[in-house]
Amino acid sequence: MIKKDLRELQRERQQRGEEFQDEVRRSWAKVSNCWRMRIRDGGGGTRPADEIVLLADVNILAEHKRTEADRFELAYLRPDQFKGLLLFDRCLERNYGLVFVSFQNEAEGRDEAYAFRLARALQFMQEKKRQYVTLDELKRATLPCAPLARITADITYDLKGLVECCKSL
Repeated sequence: MIKKDLRELQRERQQRGEEFQDEVRRSWAKVSNCWRMRIRDGGGGTRPADEIVLLADVNILAEHKRTEADRFELAYLRPDQFKGLLLFDRCLERNYGLVFVSFQNEAEGRDEAYAFRLARALQFMQEKKRQYVTLDELKRATLPCAPLARITADITYDLKGLVECCKSL
């Protein structure tokens, strides 16, 4: 009985995450001069991130996460994702290893999304001596981040602002 409940919860979490990925993917279609490719799992759970996005001025390796909690924890990233985002970020000056996180909690009426650079988030967390960043810290931009404005008509996000502020992340 307990295993069934845990499997059901895991399936629900996975479904919410996939919905967020789809919303972001549809959003990139509205950004001009954008090429993106979904990264398939290499088998055995090895995949550096969800997708790579090439733009005129920046390249983004993106990992998408959706949570009902009011904080993003490093534990949400698998070791291969963590390593892939950091290595990509260090490779070229125009590369950004970004985490897109959606804080969605229907019971609390919350649906907010942000993008932040993992390398910068790690520095921030080390200074705080912890392994998470709170929604409130993202709202206040204590950690440099880009709020992702939702376009409700087609359930997408306005990513044009992210492209413009990427270098400040």
